[in-house]
Amino acid sequence: MIFEKSDLKFDIDLLQQHLRNHVLDKEISRQSEAFGGWSVLSGNGDFKDGWQKGHLLYKKDVSDDEKQKIRGQITKKFSEYTVETEICTGYLLQVIESVREKKLMPYRARIICLTAGQSSIWHSDAPSHIYAVRLHIPILTNEECFFETKEEREHIPADGSAHFVYVNREHRVVNNGKTDRFHLVMDIRDEVGFSKHHRFSDFKG
Repeated sequence: MIFEKSDLKFDIDLLQQHLRNHVLDKEISRQSEAFGGWSVLSGNGDFKDGWQKGHLLYKKDVSDDEKQKIRGQITKKFSEYTVETEICTGYLLQVIESVREKKLMPYRARIICLTAGQSSIWHSDAPSHIYAVRLHIPILTNEECFFETKEEREHIPADGSAHFVYVNREHRVVNNGKTDRFHLVMDIRDEVGFSKHHRFSDFKG
């Protein structure tokens, strides 16, 4: 199972409006040609903060020197990235507050752009022995966008739904379409059993 659909539901029109009116005119932080975005919750309130390449720490072919360099760039645990940035206003702030009300403890929330015709590298966002979940809320997407593991491939529609995506195993995101894909993505702690699988272990990086 790649993801679990939650009971959370949001107004997709208002999310898309917020993206167009308050986000897309801001400078994008890029991790690669394919991947970048803007922080909604960061470590210091800057929407450019929190874009270190922490996922490379769990990739086998990355050198020890490069991993050490990445660790040096990460000055906080990702669970400390809870400061609202200047794009976290209006309806987007309401979304974050709704997630908080469910006791899911959101942190390191970002609007992530996956460029048309591009894909992320195969990677994991945590070691396999650590349970790690991200809440994905698609804002703008197309039918040629997929989240995939070695065994499965799924499209997540932009219909206002939110999905718990399991990121402690190797995966990638693919955009074979002609338009960029935008998801609101946040790490969460589910300590009250809102999701079916709610074990959580914090990790740095």
